[in-house]
Amino acid sequence: MWGLSGGDYVTRQIRALADAVRHEGAGGVGTRSFQLAEHLAAEGGVHRGDILTATATLLAMTAWCDGEVEAACRFAELAGEHDEESRELVTHLLRLEAGADRGWLPRDQAEALLEYARRERRGDLALRLRTIAGARRGRHRRDD
Repeated sequence: MWGLSGGDYVTRQIRALADAVRHEGAGGVGTRSFQLAEHLAAEGGVHRGDILTATATLLAMTAWCDGEVEAACRFAELAGEHDEESRELVTHLLRLEAGADRGWLPRDQAEALLEYARRERRGDLALRLRTIAGARRGRHRRDD
């Protein structure tokens, strides 16, 4: 998961959070997920706004996929309550992971991600995008 080793404490907490999100997204209130997210922010050195935005967004996606529209809307509203920088990071990370699953990113998303990576000095994100682009010989430039 995200290139982390399986044995360290933070990695186990991230896995626990992912499991909680999978179980709580469908109609739940996300109590355990948000507790774990807060814990990661406090103990794992993860920016609080980033982890809470990501948690709420993933809960919304899980609820939506499970057909729980009300829960999805509620979680999406919670995700929108955090700072703009956290929302932007989560948006780019979700697009990046979706691109990795497809093997390409639309041009506008790829360009926005590269600009974000340069601005925030996130070479890891730029490298990940280049890896995706290299896998399909530039298909990340496609406009659809």
